[in-house]
Amino acid sequence: MRKADRQNMLAVAAVAMCFMLSLGMCMLFGGEGLIAALMRSSQEEVKCYLLCSAAYENVALARNAAELVKSRGGAGYVIVGEECEMVLAAYKSAEEAESVLNGGSAGSGAYVKEVIVGAASVKWAAKDVRDDAESALTYFDDVFDCLYTCANGISDGTLTVADARTSIAVCRASVEERRNAFGAATVEETDSRHTEIKLALVTSVALLDNVELGGAFSSDVSAVSSLRYQLVQLVMCRSALVATLNS
Repeated sequence: MRKADRQNMLAVAAVAMCFMLSLGMCMLFGGEGLIAALMRSSQEEVKCYLLCSAAYENVALARNAAELVKSRGGAGYVIVGEECEMVLAAYKSAEEAESVLNGGSAGSGAYVKEVIVGAASVKWAAKDVRDDAESALTYFDDVFDCLYTCANGISDGTLTVADARTSIAVCRASVEERRNAFGAATVEETDSRHTEIKLALVTSVALLDNVELGGAFSSDVSAVSSLRYQLVQLVMCRSALVATLNS
C-alpha cells in the first residue's frame, strides 16, 4: 500500500473515532447533545451587585440608617455579619451599580458588593428531572426583572402603582406554575436539593405577596422602597440556594 493511501486511511479512522466519541458523549448526557453538556459544565458564576452604604458597627446604627433610606425610596435592607451592611438597591450588572455609586447619590463610603446568584448546578438531579430543575430555577430572572422594573418605573413616573400590581400578579402566576410543575415532576425524588428549589419558589411567591403597594398611608416612595427591599431579599435567598445546590 502506498504511503499516501495509508495516511488517508488513518485520517478517515481518526474522523470516525471522533464521531463515535461524540455520539457516546451525547448518549451519556441523556440525549441533550454534546454542546449542551459542555455548556452546562462550563457555566461561569452569575452575579448580582448590591449597592451598600458604609458599614456600621452594630445593628442599631444600621437600622436607624435603613429607616432614613427607606423614606427616600431605598431598600434599607440590613445584612448582619462582623459588620452590619445596609443595602440601598440591587442590580444585575456591575455597570449599573457603579454608575449609581459614581453619581454620588449613595453617599460617601458607599460601595458595591458582589453576590453569586448562579449558575446553579443541576448535575446532581436524575436525568429525567434535570430539565425540570433547570426550568424551575429560571424563576429568579423573572422575579428580579419584575421587581426591578416596577421599582424603577414608579420611581421615574413611567409606571403607576396599579401597573406594578398587574405586573406582580402576572409574575406570581408564572412562579406558581413553575412550582406546581416542578412539584409534580419530582414527587418521587428524595434528594433534599429538590426541596430547596421548592422552598425557593415558595419564598419568591411570598416576596411578591409582601410588596406593599397600597393602603391609606402609602406613597409612591414607600412602594419603591418595598419593591427594592423584596428585591434584595430575593438576591440573598438565591445566593443561599446556589451555594446549597453547588455544594
